Amino acid sequence: MESIWEQPQPSNFDVTIIIVDNNDAPTVSDDVINLAPKFPILLIHEPQAGLVNARNRVLDAATDANVEWLIGVDDDETVAKDWLKQFIIGIETLDAPIIVAAKKIVYSPDTTPYLEQLQVPQTPAGEMTVVHSTANFAMQNTVFDPKFGPGLRFAGEMNQIGGEDFELMLRAKYAYGLKAVKWPYAIATEVSEGTRTSLRYYFKRRMMDQVSRYQVAAMQAKAGYRGSRARNAMRMLTLTNRFAIFGTGFVLYGIMRRLTGQPNGRVFIGKGILSWARALAVFHYLFGLHTPIYGSGVNADRTSAR
Repeated sequence: MESIWEQPQPSNFDVTIIIVDNNDAPTVSDDVINLAPKFPILLIHEPQAGLVNARNRVLDAATDANVEWLIGVDDDETVAKDWLKQFIIGIETLDAPIIVAAKKIVYSPDTTPYLEQLQVPQTPAGEMTVVHSTANFAMQNTVFDPKFGPGLRFAGEMNQIGGEDFELMLRAKYAYGLKAVKWPYAIATEVSEGTRTSLRYYFKRRMMDQVSRYQVAAMQAKAGYRGSRARNAMRMLTLTNRFAIFGTGFVLYGIMRRLTGQPNGRVFIGKGILSWARALAVFHYLFGLHTPIYGSGVNADRTSAR
């Protein structure tokens, strides 16, 4: 919140901050909202658990306020000093209703040595994004406001397994022709620490990420605007085999490097284990073993899964 509050007030836009408190009872402390007067704050309490419910309340609030653009960022991120300025440049420059901006990850020194410390892929400005994420994004009212477009909302089916942003952006693209493009200049940073330093966390995250992708493919095939059941089944089989084979290869290669004293052996073993996680996702999807990664209730500690 502090990094957002430090953004200069733009001369050509009015800015309002929307905060959704997603807990049984309101928990936002006064120090969060009692900041020096600058931007109006709209604080909303959403008692129903889950990111889908919270994010849909944001879209509802933006619709009710008749905003032209909604800019969103995850609550565990900080933004660069020119973040808002760069978003406005992107809004005025790009001919696109959805803009996906840059996210940088800072890994803790305590991060497991079995993890390959990757960064989010960045494509050139204005190109179609390969990352469909609301970690750091802007969305025009032609996407979420029914007065100007389809009035899209995040799908309730994704509330606990995640992937609701991936599903919404693909639905916008394939069902309505509303495409998302990349803008790498508005930067948000996330520090990966606490439980996010363990391989166990990433194993669960990768597995449920793949489950959510199978779920999205099934939903959109059923709706008739992306893929088919037969195509999805073939792709699921192909991906499962690929993840299993590549995972085994990475693990064996990592063990060989460890035994011969070469560097990065543990990283390759970790890559293999995380590839196995995606292979196992098919069983979780087919048998409905959708382990909630965002908590089944509010007022819960969700940091181990987000």
